[in-house]
Amino acid sequence: MFHGHVYFGLRNAQLAEDFRQKLIQERKDAIEVFPLVQRLVGPHKMPMFEIHFKNNDNNLIEWLEAERGDMSVLIHPVTGGEELLDHTERAIWLGRELGVFEETLSS
Repeated sequence: MFHGHVYFGLRNAQLAEDFRQKLIQERKDAIEVFPLVQRLVGPHKMPMFEIHFKNNDNNLIEWLEAERGDMSVLIHPVTGGEELLDHTERAIWLGRELGVFEETLSS
């Protein structure tokens, strides 16, 4: 299982929502696509929306890279119990690497 976090500036919330809707319509391999979170939450340093997917068999990561525009995307595995490693060493970034608030994650 993987999580993707698509980050956006508040002034670009509509652009992020349009991208989220395109993702829902075009990518049936996304298990769940969550609503926009227009505030800081958890370890995230910008507003974002979250995607859950099982694997990259259908090239969802490549699609995100091609379609994300200027938005940054954090993709990380969900290994269970190692949130810090999942969000840092095991993570990949599409676009500018924003980092996370590491102190909020369990190691």
